[in-house]
Amino acid sequence: MSDKRKIIVHYHLFKNAGSSVDQLLKHNFPDGWIGFDGDGAGNIITASDLENQINSSVDKVAFSSHQIVPPLPRVDATVYPIVFLRDPIDRIKSAYLFEWKKQLGLEQPKGTFVEFVQEKFKWNRRSSVEEFQTIRLSNTEVDTFHTEKISDDEMLGRACDFISSLNFVGIVDQFVKSNELLGAYLGEAFSDFAVKEVKANVLQDITMAQATKRLKIREELGDELFEMIVERNVLDEALYQHGCKCLNELYVARFESDKSLAV
Repeated sequence: MSDKRKIIVHYHLFKNAGSSVDQLLKHNFPDGWIGFDGDGAGNIITASDLENQINSSVDKVAFSSHQIVPPLPRVDATVYPIVFLRDPIDRIKSAYLFEWKKQLGLEQPKGTFVEFVQEKFKWNRRSSVEEFQTIRLSNTEVDTFHTEKISDDEMLGRACDFISSLNFVGIVDQFVKSNELLGAYLGEAFSDFAVKEVKANVLQDITMAQATKRLKIREELGDELFEMIVERNVLDEALYQHGCKCLNELYVARFESDKSLAV
């Protein structure tokens, strides 16, 4: 058996079920999990920065951060990356409830959902409500975060390529299925890894169908503003759909193929 170090890297995208994943990792690795972020919500932790963190934390197994971006770290270890994607419209509503309510310790949000979206739109792709997932996952530089002007097609292509390169991708609204796949994926390297149902920092009804959620969001925002958030998240929608396809393919390859062999 190889003695090569095995590590987990959790790309904890904001409002993508990351707190639930972290709770699961902490449950399995009480002393081996580490979460780290720099000061400021807009900070980025590059692959090079992550490599330094991994190399200086030899007693840790699982590394999680809201701010790490691709590519994967180049370290003397086998890396097991974890990424969850989310329906971008549903994700924006969750961001609103977190930033304008829970994070502020309020019983009710400090403003309406309409006001939140309008405020965020002032930042033009530099906030949590516009192509957030695609921008974060399309980075390809080891030492920097891409700030050069690239086309939307190239940005989406890079993000999809990254997702396609992984042996695991989770989808927030398919969390049970994703969790099952995650358990099998990590169980290959960590034989004692135990999957359990964890719901941390959940701010919406997770039993509601995505179509129903979108309908309610349209009603809350109005047709015009709703169409604006759809138009400003075309890349994230495409990335989300690509992630759903990858999840299904990975799930079938791992579980359905096993069933066919057993027949």
